[in-house]
Amino acid sequence: MKTSDSIKKKASALSEQEVKSLQTMIEELKMCLQHKQINEELLTKLNNVLTSLSCLKENLMWRVLRAAKQNHMLD
Repeated sequence: MKTSDSIKKKASALSEQEVKSLQTMIEELKMCLQHKQINEELLTKLNNVLTSLSCLKENLMWRVLRAAKQNHMLD
């Protein structure tokens, strides 16, 4: 059986895939800053970053809600 401490740590920690996704988004934004020109490619990259960030937020929100349903308090 899992302890409440292990559940809290797992629920509040970012997975490797989430960290990689955030790093990819950061790199995309850096490239947008370096390009300094508005074009279709830039808008596509920004749209991809927004979509990825929205999905990540949604996944993290569901993780918190599942933990709350199990009566675990998260930091």
